[in-house]
Amino acid sequence: MDRGNKSEYDNIRKGFIMIYIGFSTKTHKLCAKILCKKYRHVAPILITKNKCIIYQFVRFNKVVLIPIKKRDLTVLQQYGWKFVKYTCKFTPKRAIKSKPINCVQFTKRACGIKNIKIQTPDSLLKYITTK
Repeated sequence: MDRGNKSEYDNIRKGFIMIYIGFSTKTHKLCAKILCKKYRHVAPILITKNKCIIYQFVRFNKVVLIPIKKRDLTVLQQYGWKFVKYTCKFTPKRAIKSKPINCVQFTKRACGIKNIKIQTPDSLLKYITTK
């Protein structure tokens, strides 16, 4: 890492990293098919040099870590996923311990978003893009 960019170094040292948040148009959950308009699932993605880890919310109190490669993100885009960069203090362990009941709640807690109005992936996408 180049020490010349001091603000980037300070952000990484303090725990602030760049992550992607992926939004999917497909899901198998009936509740999401009824309540959500366009995007029906959301998952935070931690990216390091050539590796990516998707924190996939499966069900109540169960989050699966899926290792993929960076090039797999382009394949996922072809299948209806949209990725948005987001800078935050990413704490997935804390979010898993909080026992989230859906994917939006897990993503909000992992990224430190405390807006109670965000309940669907569409509203989360709107919040992230306007911030």
